[in-house]
Parts: sequence; structure tokens; C-alpha cells
Amino acid sequence: MRFDHVGILVDDLEAAVAFARDVLQLGEPDEIRADEHGLTAAFFPLGAGRLELLRFEEPGDRLPKGVHVSLDHVAVEVDDLDAEAERLSGHGVRFQGPRLPDEVGSPLEMRGRRHLWTKPETAGGWMLQLTERADA
Repeated sequence: MRFDHVGILVDDLEAAVAFARDVLQLGEPDEIRADEHGLTAAFFPLGAGRLELLRFEEPGDRLPKGVHVSLDHVAVEVDDLDAEAERLSGHGVRFQGPRLPDEVGSPLEMRGRRHLWTKPETAGGWMLQLTERADA
């Protein structure tokens, strides 16, 4: 596993991006939209990894009422997503998609790469996003 990014869920993406760009001086982000997941995100380079600021159209329980920002996930890149998922499953870890807590049995493709997110209750209480290396 190699560190890729940390994802921060925000209720006001525009304000969060402005702060990172203008106050923290992280430069212009690489912005993405994943309509199939109701997700908009901005990625900023940050040392050896990246900072992802993200917002869902329907945040649900991921951002409870009255909470404006939350550490959402830590993302790592792996060489073989299927092998890593099988290894983690052997330890009782289960997987979900990026927004809903519904369990998924196979990786999801987004932006040309395959991904899985651990269900926090099966993974030490926090969410890990596994991303397969682009040239795997």
C-alpha cells in the first residue's frame, strides 16, 4: 500500500476550495465530478500525497445535520485490488461504495480506475479507500 490522499467531506465545497487555494496557497485544484455517485471533488497536491475536498449531493449519515466538515477516508494505492480485497476479507473486512453504506461485492470503476471503500465497522472504525494502480 502506498499513501494516495486524505478525503475531507465538506458541506460547502466552494468555501473549502477557496480556503485551500487562497489561504493555504495550495494552487488550483484538479476538480472532478462523478455523477453516478453524486460526488464533486477537488484534489490539491500536498507533499507526497493529495488533499481531496469532497461533497455529495445527498450526504446522508456521512455528514450528519449540524456537522459541516469531517475526515471521510484515507486512500491508498495497491498493485492488485482483487488480491488486497481478498486478503482483507479474510480478516472480516467488508466493502462499500463511495457514498452509500450498502455492501458491494466487487470493485467500482471511477475515472478509469477500480476502487473499494472499507465499511468502517469492519475496518477498525475508519474508512480506507483502496485504489488500484493505473497500470495494473
